[in-house]
Amino acid sequence: MRELIESRRDRYLEWLRQACSIPSLAGNPEGLQAMVAWLEGTLGPLGAATERLTFDSAPDVLLAHLGSGERTVLVYDHYDVQPVDPVSLWKKDPFVPALENGLLYARGVADNKGDLVARLAAFEVYRDHFGELPVRLKLLIEGEEEVGSPSFPEVVERYADKLGADGCIWEGAGVNHAGAPELVFGAKGLAYLELVCSGLNDDQHSSVAVYAPSPVWRLVEALATLRDVDGRVLVDGFYEDVLAPTPEDLTALETLPFDEEAEKQRLGISEFVGGASGLELLTRAHFEPTCNIAGIHAGFTVPGGSKTVLPKQALAKLDLRLVPEQVPEDIVAKIRAHLKAHDFGDISVTTLGLEHPARSPMDSLIGRAATIACEPVYDLPPAVSPLMIATGPMHPIAHFLGIPTVSPAGVCRPDSKIHAPNENVAVTDFLDTIEYTIEWIRAFATV
Repeated sequence: MRELIESRRDRYLEWLRQACSIPSLAGNPEGLQAMVAWLEGTLGPLGAATERLTFDSAPDVLLAHLGSGERTVLVYDHYDVQPVDPVSLWKKDPFVPALENGLLYARGVADNKGDLVARLAAFEVYRDHFGELPVRLKLLIEGEEEVGSPSFPEVVERYADKLGADGCIWEGAGVNHAGAPELVFGAKGLAYLELVCSGLNDDQHSSVAVYAPSPVWRLVEALATLRDVDGRVLVDGFYEDVLAPTPEDLTALETLPFDEEAEKQRLGISEFVGGASGLELLTRAHFEPTCNIAGIHAGFTVPGGSKTVLPKQALAKLDLRLVPEQVPEDIVAKIRAHLKAHDFGDISVTTLGLEHPARSPMDSLIGRAATIACEPVYDLPPAVSPLMIATGPMHPIAHFLGIPTVSPAGVCRPDSKIHAPNENVAVTDFLDTIEYTIEWIRAFATV
C-alpha cells in the first residue's frame, strides 16, 4: 500500500497545491466558495455524496458521505485558513505553494488543508487497493474555524440528525519533536476579546503628555493588572471552575514524551514561564488556563521611523485559553468586573469569539482505533495527551452530540509554523498521514 501511495506522490501533492492556492480567508467569500467547490469537485470522483449545510450568512459547511459498514465515523476538518500578515516575512507568496528541501510552504498547508487533503487521498488509495470503505464516513468541513467557529454550535444543533456517528476524528494533532504521532482527547476553550482605551479627541503632539492623559499608558497599566510575571491570572474567580487533572490524566502526562530542550530551542528561550519543568510543565500546559496578549496597536508604529505623538486611542487583543469546566461567557464577565474594580471601567471590552473546552474518553472505540493505527506507520509509539493545549470547536460534537472524539496523528510538527509566516509541512509527513488514515479506517471497522 505504501508503494501505491509513493507512486501517486506527485498526484496528491498537486491536490495539496491546488487546495493551498485558494485564499479561503475570512472576509473573502469568493475564496471560501472556491474552496468548497474544489472539495466538491474532488470528492465527487471518489464516490462521495455531498451537501451544503447552510446557516444564516455563515460560509457553507460541507457534509460528504461515502463508504458502508456497521460503524460510522464523523471526520471534522475546516477549509478556511489564517490571515497571512505580516506578508513581508513570507519567503514566497503564501498562496503560491513552494516545495523546498522536502517541505511544502503555503498558508493553510499545516492548518488544516494538509490533513484534509491527505484524507481525501487516503479514500482514493483505499478504494483502489481494498475496494469500498468498510465504515460509513461523514466528512464535516466548515469554513469559520479560524475566526472561532461562531456559527458551528448552531449548525450542529440544526443538523444534528445528519451527524450521528460512533466516533469522531478531529482535524490532526500532528507529530512531536521526536517524530512520535500525537493523539489528543480534548481541547481547551477560548475567549477572544478586544480592549480599547479612548481618551482624547485626536492624536496630539507628545509635548502635551506632561498634562494630557495617555490612553496607551492607561491600557498598558490595565493589562498589567491581569497577570503576574509567572503567568498566574489575577482576575477574581478566574480559577474557581477549573477541574484538577485526574490520576489517569497525570499518568498520561507522566508517559507523554516532551523534549523540553528542543522546545526551548524552537522558541529561542532559556527557560519556561515560572521556571516550570517536568510534570509541572506538562500539567500547566494541558490543564491551566491562560491570558495572552495577542496584539497591541496604538499611535505611530512604522519600523525605523520616528514621530512624536500622543495617540488618542490604544487597542489590545486578548485570547484566554480555557479548561474544563470554565465557561467562556462567565470569564468575559469576570474580566469586565476586574477592570471596573481596578478603576479601568472606561476601557471597552468587545467579545470577538467564544469556544467551550471539551473532553472525550481515551478508551473509546475511535480512540483505540487511532492508537492501533500508529504502529504500522510510525517508528515510535503514540504520544497520548488528555487535552489539546490549543482550541477547536470540539464541544458541540463531543458534548452536545456526545460522540467520542480524538484528534489523531497528522501533518503538523512543532516547527510547521502554523498561524505564522512560512507555514509548512514535510512531504514525508503528508504521505505518512495518507497511510495512517487508511490504517485507522481499517482498525475502526474491526476494533
